[in-house]
Amino acid sequence: MTAAACRLVYLMAFIVAAAGCSHEAQKGQVSGKVLFNAQPVPAGWISFMPDTTAGNRGTVKVAQIKDGVYNTAVEPDPGVFPGATVVRIAGFDGKKQPFFPQGKQIFNPIELREVLPEGTSTKDFTIPASAANNLKIERTADVP
Repeated sequence: MTAAACRLVYLMAFIVAAAGCSHEAQKGQVSGKVLFNAQPVPAGWISFMPDTTAGNRGTVKVAQIKDGVYNTAVEPDPGVFPGATVVRIAGFDGKKQPFFPQGKQIFNPIELREVLPEGTSTKDFTIPASAANNLKIERTADVP
């Protein structure tokens, strides 16, 4: 085998080995409780958005909150990307009415930064009472 052929074989072996060493984080599942004023949030949603400012990539995942509990595993396309994440939470009173399918807001949506692990995890959230300050209630649906 010529020197050029040997270098080509070594180069190909290096590329294959390097490709095998890459590690892409596996999507996981997150579940937990959401409390406000020491009570379970009756209805709402929680979203998990990879924090691009911290170098994390992926798509936004949303889970519904019902009676203070959420679980991404029961949502369509349930995987949540691990790593630095922006978490947004909105809570409602759960009393369905026209223009408010989940009821009226009980606090202004909040945004938190968390680091989510790979695999299945539990993360509880307690919404600070200050989130209800200057509450701005907005319609959440266009039709009754």
